[in-house]
Amino acid sequence: MSTPNQIPFELYKANVQFALRTNKLLKECGRRWLDTLDQEVDESISESQQEIDKLSVGEDWQSLASIPGETLLRRMQQEVGDTQEIAQTAVTNQAKFLTGLQDALLIWQHETSKALGGTEGATSFNTSLNDFFKIFNNAATGGTGHGH
Repeated sequence: MSTPNQIPFELYKANVQFALRTNKLLKECGRRWLDTLDQEVDESISESQQEIDKLSVGEDWQSLASIPGETLLRRMQQEVGDTQEIAQTAVTNQAKFLTGLQDALLIWQHETSKALGGTEGATSFNTSLNDFFKIFNNAATGGTGHGH
């Protein structure tokens, strides 16, 4: 149990740690998005280089004229894959962020309760948090959260 003089410091420390954990989560999610976008840009550059190479070796008008159609078909196919990958990244990011946020909130709750010298409200607080995060976990896993 903390002394009355330590309580403000312990609460401040718990709040700062929560803010830092949340900031770290946001940065990790941002990094995953940047990695996904970086991969997409690299693939696009590679495709452009392939098109340039095709133009360099084209010996006749017919093969040269077919390049725009081939490119359009390949891009349309790639767009479907890109959309699926971005959707999967969004779901993964959201699930990881929510799990991390839930952990950060539980640590913050524990540290705050410890600083105040008791756990009388911890059980109801944890139950409320778990109910809150179940909604998001159900949505991320494809459930409705309503039992339909």
